[in-house]
Amino acid sequence: MQLAARIRPRDLEDFFSAVGKVRDVRIISDRNSRRSKGIAYVEFCEIQSVPLAIGLTGQRLLGVPIIVQASQAEKNRLAAMANNLQKGNGGPMRLYVGSLHFNITEDMLRGIFEP
Repeated sequence: MQLAARIRPRDLEDFFSAVGKVRDVRIISDRNSRRSKGIAYVEFCEIQSVPLAIGLTGQRLLGVPIIVQASQAEKNRLAAMANNLQKGNGGPMRLYVGSLHFNITEDMLRGIFEP
């Protein structure tokens, strides 16, 4: 999707929430200049929202008509994980664990995740 240079994640969330609940919005920016590259990823809570979002292609957002396409990122990530498992790559793996209670300690988590 080609986006307006001044777009913010909240603008995208508001726009796409018309077709479904938005879980996450990420605007891709240049690592050196920090300027937007004009593309973003919008993650929905329900997969049924994706075709509806694609139907928004051509709509104007901040005066710019947008193009919405399904991302191949999830498919590529799953294929890479399957490939690593087949190779027996037993190296370290980083996991995101969220929504934890404030009283949970690092030792408690280690007890759950360590072999």
